[in-house]
Amino acid sequence: MQNNRRIVRLTQDYVLRPFDCGNADLNDFLQNDAKAYAAHLLAVTYILEDETELLAFFSVSNDRISINESDKATWRKIKQEFPHSKHRSDYPAVKIGRLGVNLAHQNEHLGRLIINFVKDTFVTNNRTGCAFITVDALKDAIPFYQKNGFKLLKPSDPDNLGKETVPMYYDLTQLL
Repeated sequence: MQNNRRIVRLTQDYVLRPFDCGNADLNDFLQNDAKAYAAHLLAVTYILEDETELLAFFSVSNDRISINESDKATWRKIKQEFPHSKHRSDYPAVKIGRLGVNLAHQNEHLGRLIINFVKDTFVTNNRTGCAFITVDALKDAIPFYQKNGFKLLKPSDPDNLGKETVPMYYDLTQLL
């Protein structure tokens, strides 16, 4: 990483530095819930830091994409990535549960750096087998995820308009 930036796994003894990404829910998760999620094996949180600041964070957990959670057209596209003998009613995924970038660093493309880190990690060092990255994107973050190759899981769902978050996915098999 440049400028002595590094990604480290959040541990129980990690001392969190001040952090504000402009979203109270994300800030609260990092400060009050991330260590408990790790202790209960619900999610692993990673910190992007340099010598003086906590620049960003993200958490990941296991997930899946299933036929029940997508529309038929999307499911057909997903299934096309796999040989017929490998067709299933669901496919393994890793979920980016939370992602926040410090307000002072939000124009430095750190979110893209994190997304690329997750992509690379699960293509080159995929320890559990997953073919997709999923995210429940906040409405204002949808364009960010689309720029990073994510697609809406239910693009034709009219209920997306009233939801706080929208399910999206990235197909890791395209990187093979």
